[in-house]
Amino acid sequence: MRRRAVTALAVVAALSALCFALLDTAPGDPAANILEARSGGRPPSAAAVAELRHSMGLDDPLPVRYGRWVRDAMHGDFGTSYKTGRPVSEVLADTVPWTLLLTGAAVLVSVVGAVAVGLAAALTRRAWLRRGIETALFAVGGMPGFVVALLLLWIFSAWLGWLPSGGVSQPGRPVTAGVLLPHLVLPALALAFGHHFGAYARLVETGVGRLRTAPHVDNARARGLPGRVVVPRHLLRPGLVPFAARLGVGVGGLVAGAYATELIFSWPGVGRQAILAAQSQDYPVLTAIVLVTGLIVVAANLLGDLAVAWLDPRVKLEPAHAH
Repeated sequence: MRRRAVTALAVVAALSALCFALLDTAPGDPAANILEARSGGRPPSAAAVAELRHSMGLDDPLPVRYGRWVRDAMHGDFGTSYKTGRPVSEVLADTVPWTLLLTGAAVLVSVVGAVAVGLAAALTRRAWLRRGIETALFAVGGMPGFVVALLLLWIFSAWLGWLPSGGVSQPGRPVTAGVLLPHLVLPALALAFGHHFGAYARLVETGVGRLRTAPHVDNARARGLPGRVVVPRHLLRPGLVPFAARLGVGVGGLVAGAYATELIFSWPGVGRQAILAAQSQDYPVLTAIVLVTGLIVVAANLLGDLAVAWLDPRVKLEPAHAH
């Protein structure tokens, strides 16, 4: 596990360096953009741009600026937003929890839904039910995430009026658990069903289905164990190994998909903030968001490895040492 954690940190470091380098080559001058925004759209003078670039440290070579950024980031200082002048750490504190909440809810929907649907398809003896489930999964899997989001929005908000269309609370009302929950339902469902849900359910179906006639399952049934014991212990736990491995990797897709979902549902997470930062060339905010997103994805992969090791004790997190 230690080796995997070190590898994960190396991946995050490489990701931050790549992002920093790519943003440095992007067209436009952040100093000029800041001065133009402050003056109400009037083009700044070359002297003013040069002075601001010097004060922002933009004249230093790229390796020097990146090293300075890494040093400060390790102490929790991600710089200051070019657009608003706020510390980037405050921007992250305002947005990251909302993205974690949305992604966590989507993962919960994916796990519960995929296990329920996959078990139903694997254990049912009704061919029509199995075909119906497979057809539904194929239809959901063939739609892009934003199409699923817009479809859910139209059905449950515009047409039926059961759920709010966006935001985290009603105008003028404080954000409480009771107010937040209805606003969370649609974006969480859109994010879950719009990203690999069909593949997850089929992995559960395949993993459980191949074990239905396994010798250890037949022996358990022959010993008279009830289905409520055989299914979770002998079918579900080992049958979920492929699903758990795929889910750990798939969380990265959920985090990436959260960007579009947050924009569609006006969810105040890092996705909307990243798009705004990219439009205004707010590089400190954008670099910090890329780093945090990478950390979330890496942490999800590590948790997926732990889940696979728990479901299948034969999987070892560390290679055995030679004697």
